[in-house]
Amino acid sequence: MATSQPKTSVDDHDQTSMVTSQPKTSVDEVDHDQTSMATSQPKTSVDEVDQDQTKSSIAKLPKEKWWADTHLLQFKGFWLMPELVKAVEAIKTQFNPLPTDIILASFPKSGTTWLKALTFSILNLSNSSNQLVLTQKNPHEIIPFLEMETFGENPSRKVDDLNSPRIFNTHLPYPILSDKIKTSGCRIIYIRRNPADTFVSLWHFYNKILGTQVSLEQAFDEFCRGCVPGGPFFEHVLGYWQEREKKNIFLLKYEELKKDPTELVGKLADFLGCSLNFEEIQEVVSKCSFDKLRMSNGNRDEADDNIHWTGASFDSFFRQGVVGDSKNYLTTEMVQKLDLITNQMWDLEGLI
Repeated sequence: MATSQPKTSVDDHDQTSMVTSQPKTSVDEVDHDQTSMATSQPKTSVDEVDQDQTKSSIAKLPKEKWWADTHLLQFKGFWLMPELVKAVEAIKTQFNPLPTDIILASFPKSGTTWLKALTFSILNLSNSSNQLVLTQKNPHEIIPFLEMETFGENPSRKVDDLNSPRIFNTHLPYPILSDKIKTSGCRIIYIRRNPADTFVSLWHFYNKILGTQVSLEQAFDEFCRGCVPGGPFFEHVLGYWQEREKKNIFLLKYEELKKDPTELVGKLADFLGCSLNFEEIQEVVSKCSFDKLRMSNGNRDEADDNIHWTGASFDSFFRQGVVGDSKNYLTTEMVQKLDLITNQMWDLEGLI
């Protein structure tokens, strides 16, 4: 990077001209003049160089118009908001993950809020004051979003201020995670949801927070093409699934968690190094139920600070919380198309 910057010293030809054209100038005086000239040039910091290179790289990425006059950029095979591409580069250079860190990963609208609540509750079950936090704050206020709240353009959370174990959530696909994260030994928990319910939840959510009225048909076409934030959805899920044998990666399926929360919360606790008995597991499940999270102080409409960093109200993260709601929206043809893509993408991988 240093070699690409303009030279801050005068070139050899100019130095020679200066020395020969000045009468009775000593070598020491010439050296002093050269030093003064070199040191008087404006310096370009490494950060400024990195920012310029990042902007240049981003400008070259494939772009596609998305909702509400926004654009998505295709970065390493996935579609991301421009600000997330910048954050990825910041994470790569600035984030030093610890083996004790916990990364909660997911595709948007796949159970992120629930996973945050469960993880926090498990880790703080014996801390009565921390347990009260879930009744006063939304899980998104408790656990920061790695890409934006800690390494975005205007980060609101300082990594060094977080207690150990530090917990972050991310919507980044596994192939885009930094090598430092992948080799740090930190625990990664990934939750996935069936594509039909994920899509319908996305459609409702983005229309609500963006104030748009994008049709179901348009949104469905974009989802199937993979042109949604974090997409393609099927590749996003597949990326984490292919790493499932690693001992520091734990996968959850939203539908299975809904069906048997006691068993899966117990397994999640074991993965987190917390041995909970049956009563403790039931306590976690109860405190993190959809109804209790939705009605907690941090999620009520009348709360003064009831605004997520995206500008969305916290109640936007709680709609139905059920399995199979997509059947109320998708046509038979839509379901068949999703099934076809699912079989093509996941069948040979054992995901179905």
